[in-house]
Amino acid sequence: MTARDAASEAQFRAARPDASTWLAANAGSGKTKVLTDRVARLLLRGVQPQHILCLTYTKAAASEMQNRLFKRLGEWAMLGDDALTSALTELGEAAIISPEGMAQARTLFARAIETPGGLKIQTIHSFCASLLRRFPLEAGVSPQFSEMEDRAAMLLRAEIVEDFAQGDDRYAEEAKLIAQLARVVTDSDFDTLTAAICQRRADFETPLDRSGLLRLFGLPADFDRTALEQLVFLGGEADLLARTRAMLLQGGANDGKAAEKLSQIKEPTLADLPVLESVFLTGASAKEPFTAKINGFPTKKLREANVELMDQLEPLMRRVEAARAQRLALVAVEKSEILHRFAAAFLPEYERRKQLRGWLDFDDLILKARQLLNDPAVAAWVLYRLDGGIDHILVDEAQDTSPVQWDVVEKLAQEFTAGEGARSEVE
Repeated sequence: MTARDAASEAQFRAARPDASTWLAANAGSGKTKVLTDRVARLLLRGVQPQHILCLTYTKAAASEMQNRLFKRLGEWAMLGDDALTSALTELGEAAIISPEGMAQARTLFARAIETPGGLKIQTIHSFCASLLRRFPLEAGVSPQFSEMEDRAAMLLRAEIVEDFAQGDDRYAEEAKLIAQLARVVTDSDFDTLTAAICQRRADFETPLDRSGLLRLFGLPADFDRTALEQLVFLGGEADLLARTRAMLLQGGANDGKAAEKLSQIKEPTLADLPVLESVFLTGASAKEPFTAKINGFPTKKLREANVELMDQLEPLMRRVEAARAQRLALVAVEKSEILHRFAAAFLPEYERRKQLRGWLDFDDLILKARQLLNDPAVAAWVLYRLDGGIDHILVDEAQDTSPVQWDVVEKLAQEFTAGEGARSEVE
């Protein structure tokens, strides 16, 4: 056997079937190889194929892993003694090399294919679907449910939005929400928005009214546009800005550009704050972004020639600076309020129409499986029934697995060490 380089040695250690391992590596560096090596070594050590659960992030990854594993097991079935001995030694399973061990290695391909349930190499969604089909009554789902593909989900979301927008007698209020939402949604289409709402449905389970949203964004109770305007504009700002424009017109090119911006404002209101911010505050790339340009605006010559005017202008600049965060927070509150009202109307209708069709979308599969495994009334029973079926869990692309999905994996893994008796000898 040739000596392993550092990378190969790291892969060899990570594939050890007797250790719990977290593997981090760059793309193309052999993570999938480690997973397939580990499964092969488990099979060689006598673990039944149906007792191994491999969870991948995509169907393509599941197919790739299964193809690689079956290709290797198929090759073992056809190799001569010397070649098989070399392959098993390279894998790290030299200890099993014997007439009986090599005979076992040659039968793994057939066992993997013929074992009821076979090798479980699937996406987390596919696993959750199989779990729900095994325990439909406990999960509260129809045994005949069908998995909702992305295309069907997109069409259903679009159908609901279209019906809402039509605004017939059933959806008069929803039509108003669509109109309000359309005015504030500028960076995505409705499908992107409704898909995100469905993916984050748990965040909308507890309705947030305006007072709750104000607290969420750190604003005082009952804060509104009028309150913000009163914090910035104390009176006399129209005259102050007029005199500031006149001063700026006596300066250079940059002062002239600032004067042009301020010429848009006659009697300043809340809507004029973005313009005032662009003139009076530093930019996003500044060392201290979005701070008042005290001693930096306008040019030094103009400041020194208009000391009295600057004494009045600088307090306004500071108020504009202080109000910026509150202005943005208030905008976020107003948009969020519309979003939460829309979600409160959209999500129940989405659920209703899915139920009529007997559909569960990908998020339903995860959430209902998680609910099943966390339900005090049935979770212990479900995990007990699963306990004889899963001894090893391998998770591919784990960094893309969401907290909700990890909760499902964690509940499965917890059962490995729960209880005593018949499974005490299982590794």
